[in-house]
Amino acid sequence: MSSSEFSRICRELYAINETVNIEVDKNYIKFYVNNESIGGGFTLESNDSENEDLQCKIETEGNVINLAFALRYLNMFTKASSIGQQVNLYLSKEFPLMVQYKLAELGVLKFYLAPRISNEDENK
Repeated sequence: MSSSEFSRICRELYAINETVNIEVDKNYIKFYVNNESIGGGFTLESNDSENEDLQCKIETEGNVINLAFALRYLNMFTKASSIGQQVNLYLSKEFPLMVQYKLAELGVLKFYLAPRISNEDENK
């Protein structure tokens, strides 16, 4: 997806809450937040648009993944948006989120973030 779009989503959702839920299915990726008084989110559908700013490719193994992450750290990662036009998000229940920026001929820049563990998960 476009790194500027990812940056905008993280910045706007951080104004509502400190934690974002990222839900991925084969057809969409959904970023959403909820707090006691307000909630909101963004849903991006998978597409192969020629315009890189609108492009969003989703590859999954068929299972819906829904994990929560600290927006504070995601917003730190988005500072790399100025050096890479596209960002790849790798999401799995078994591994931390990997945020990867392609840096033209220089290679890639990767950030890792473990999901937040809710109290419900701790009690299991």
